[in-house]
Amino acid sequence: MHQSLRFETPENVTVEYRTAGLGTRFVAWFVDQLILWLFMFVVFIVLLVVGASFDETLKGLRAQSDGRPDRAMMYLMGFMALIWGLGSFVYFGCSELFMRGQTLGKRKLGIRVVKANGFQLDATSILLRNLFRVLDHLPPMWLVPLLSRLSQRAGDLVAGTVVIADGGGQISEIRSQLSARRYEEAQFRFDQRQLGRLTSEDYAAIEQLLEREASLPEAQRSWLIETCVRRVAKKLGVEAPPVEAQSQFLRDLFAAELRRQERKLV
Repeated sequence: MHQSLRFETPENVTVEYRTAGLGTRFVAWFVDQLILWLFMFVVFIVLLVVGASFDETLKGLRAQSDGRPDRAMMYLMGFMALIWGLGSFVYFGCSELFMRGQTLGKRKLGIRVVKANGFQLDATSILLRNLFRVLDHLPPMWLVPLLSRLSQRAGDLVAGTVVIADGGGQISEIRSQLSARRYEEAQFRFDQRQLGRLTSEDYAAIEQLLEREASLPEAQRSWLIETCVRRVAKKLGVEAPPVEAQSQFLRDLFAAELRRQERKLV
């Protein structure tokens, strides 16, 4: 059963995420393993192409193994395990760092890793959860996600991270409205570089604020929108619009992000 992760943004907007199911996480992991196997195959082909270096390596292995094929095979398997381990660490670490908590497998399944407080991953969290990846592959550790309330593996518990369903379950009304808005209809325009400066948590906060905008008291609505716009404009590197245009600014910004997601440019 999916659990919910709730947190409050600096703008006092409550954002709620669904944790990713174990089945979805397994499929994403399997996709990533296929990519790693492809990487290993490419490495093997490269070693074959670089014939001289590969031949010297084999000669070294034969010398170390005293001519015993079984010992040479052990050295070769150890070398391949080292390549696999380093490749896995680099792949998962770099993907989660530069793809905002996602790998190619996670992106395909619509899930991502965030910190347990709801905010974007930092380098320390990524390092910790990936250092524990080898330990998490041991069969006894498979019980940890089953016993964890948020389906966290040991690496997640140590790093303080959780895997969530990206974008939640049900499509919000504001998302449905703005997803159909065309670029030409926008009063405020944003390029891909600017949109990439905001995190998924920033866009979730904007969505929640726009969704609740009509139901909020006027004073609270004005304060929340102004606070959110000021913070977002600073991250985008643009000047905050006047008060009367701030709601439109957020709507155009969120619509632009939805168009970017639809084109799979995030």
